[in-house]
Order: sequence, then structure tokens, then C-alpha cells
Amino acid sequence: MTSSGKKKVAIIGNGGRSVSYSEVYAKLDDVEVIALCDINPENTALMAKMSGLRGYRAYTDWRDVLKNHPDLDGVAVVTPNNTHREIVMPFIERKLAVALEKPITTTMADSEDILLAARKYDTRMLIGFVLRSAPFYKKIHEILESGVVGNPLSIQADELASFGVSSCICRSPWRRYQITSGGSMMEKSSHDMDLLNWFSSSRPVSVNSYGGQRLFRPNPLFPKLCRNCPQEKCKYQSKPEFSLAAQDAVLHDFMQHTTAEQNCIYNIEKDVADNQSVQIEYANGMTANFLLAFNCMGPRSSRNVHIVGTKGRIYGNVEENSVQVYTNEDEHFETYEIKPEGGHSGGNSGHAFELVKMMRDPAYKPAQDAYAGYLSNAICIASDISRLEGHRVNFRYDRDGFIQFV
Repeated sequence: MTSSGKKKVAIIGNGGRSVSYSEVYAKLDDVEVIALCDINPENTALMAKMSGLRGYRAYTDWRDVLKNHPDLDGVAVVTPNNTHREIVMPFIERKLAVALEKPITTTMADSEDILLAARKYDTRMLIGFVLRSAPFYKKIHEILESGVVGNPLSIQADELASFGVSSCICRSPWRRYQITSGGSMMEKSSHDMDLLNWFSSSRPVSVNSYGGQRLFRPNPLFPKLCRNCPQEKCKYQSKPEFSLAAQDAVLHDFMQHTTAEQNCIYNIEKDVADNQSVQIEYANGMTANFLLAFNCMGPRSSRNVHIVGTKGRIYGNVEENSVQVYTNEDEHFETYEIKPEGGHSGGNSGHAFELVKMMRDPAYKPAQDAYAGYLSNAICIASDISRLEGHRVNFRYDRDGFIQFV
């Protein structure tokens, strides 16, 4: 902490997702963002402008942040998925309060390394599951915990991704490749796998999945570049339509720096799935069915959830800002109105503030910790193994909670 009493924070990776952290910290009197780092200085300048940050030092190498700022209180690592392990490990070893964007990493081995390090150094970590802070999902969890619908038996959930989200995944320099993003399930729906784990109050024990690249396949009738295409009404021209609640328009502001943004969404090189269904079995007997689908807009797109319990049901659509509850015995129906503010259905600001709580209170440990990230990753990785190899993947846990796929 500085002599002025402010908590010092560094933000590593200054793309679109980093804005959700920086804009919160810029408004706090007891938090000072002292270092920003991105391999592209244009990203740093754009992010700082969007957030209103001043007085920071800018870097292009995260190692310089580590070397030049020994008095950091916290760090937010918001870099491409496959870089997480290398960057975050030294900050874990320094025992800082660490916010790491989801997913925790792209492989089981790297996830285990991070989890082992967090346990060894007793470092508190916040994995970027912003939806746990969204009022819609907090209300669902609160209702489940109350017991009004009994024990959850099954959950049906989906993420019906907008044109803008689909464009971000398929055109991003790194999100469109399995090796750098970990795949569409991991990049887009690790949030949702964490929510299913949270709602179940249990651990996943098996996964089955189907899907692949069904829609955005190469088409010889389309040109390589959008500007050469006669299809003026294509939803995937260079500036596609966005869902306001998704808040992914911010990502496109940063993607304007890349040539990939101008490529046809069908013909651009990519290997990630655009349609995938996942079935999950939990140790307590609960089951979950999840669908990720691109190219969705209109009513009841975005995220839907329907939970069947022993005494009733909970259901809703995150963009409709209400949660419905029906209880069987008294045939009672009730609607809870939700008032989200900000991106990710109101989850962004609350999530970013979790790191502040960690810095202010050395005893505070967020629920969306390294192990939560590990379990979500395991489902995403197992789902791709299942869909590619054509079989169910079972989880075998050791006494420390680590998973072997069998």
C-alpha cells in the first residue's frame, strides 16, 4: 500500500475485457492503477481512454511490471487464454491478490499447475466468472439455497450467442483457434459451466457432448473480404449487430486493430465449434443439459436457464431481467424483477470489485477461486474430447480433488 493509503493494482492485458476492471478501479478513491501492460500499445491507450485512467506507467512486457513494482497489492491478468499460466505464476508466488480472466487456462496440466501454486503459496485467486456477480444468477442461487424448490434434479441451460458475439469468436486473432482459446466452450461458456457447478452444490462426474463447426464453414461463393461481397444485408459485415446486454461491442472496438475483422466470417481460417451440446452428471445425481449456439438474435436469445427441483421450478432469460419460480404443492407462481447495471447482465462491476475486497481484507476469499476455475475447465476440455472422440468422459478424483479422465 502507498503512503496515501491506496491499494496498488496492475492490469496485464489491455483488450476489451480489461475495461470492465479498469473502469471500476478508476472511480475508487482507495485504489490506484499504477501499471498497464499490453504487447500492443494502442490497446493500452484505448483502454485507458475508455476508463478515464491517468498516472499509470505503460509496459509492453509483463516481466517489467513484476520487476518495477514490488509493492503491488493486486493484479488483474486479462490476456489470451493460452498465456495465463506463464504470466500468472510469478504473481501467485508473490502472494498478491490475483484476478485471472476465465478460463483459468486451456489445458488440464496448466490448470493443475496454477491450482497447486495457489495452494502452495496460499494465494487467493479470483477467476473471471463475472456471472456469479450478475443479479439474475445471484437471485437464482439465493432461491435454490432457500430450499423453496427443493433439491435440484436437472438443469436445462443455453447460451444463444448474438451476431456480435459470433463475430468476435470467429474473427478474433486468437479466439478462433482451439490451441490459443481452448475452444468455443472454454472461451464462451466456461462461465456457464461454473454456474452449473455452483447451482448443483456438487462436483461433475461425467460429460457427454456433440457438435462442431456446423454453420461458419468455408463457402467458395463468398469472397475472402467483406468489402468485396455483394451480400449487403449479411449480418456479418464488418460491423455486425450486437446484443446490448452482451456488451461485446467493446471487443470489436479493439478488434479494429486487426485485419481479421475485415475477413468473411465463413471463409476466415478457424477451427472452433459454432454449435455444441453438453450433458453433465453430478456426484449428487443432478444432471445438466447445456447448448451453445452461434448466430442467434431476437426473443429469448442470449442465456436461458430452467431448473427442476423436487418441490418446484426456477426459470428465466437473463435479458428479460426477471426470474420465475413455481412451487408444486401450493401451485404458487412468483416473479422476481431484476435490475442489472453494466455489462454481462450487471456482473462486470461486481466481479471487478471482488479484487478490491481481496486487497482490503486479507481474510476475504472469493467463491469463484482457482478450484472453481479448474472444475469449469475440466468440463470444457472433457466436452471437446467427447465430441471429437465420440464417447462419454468420466471423472476420477484423487484425495486432493484433481481429476483424471477415464
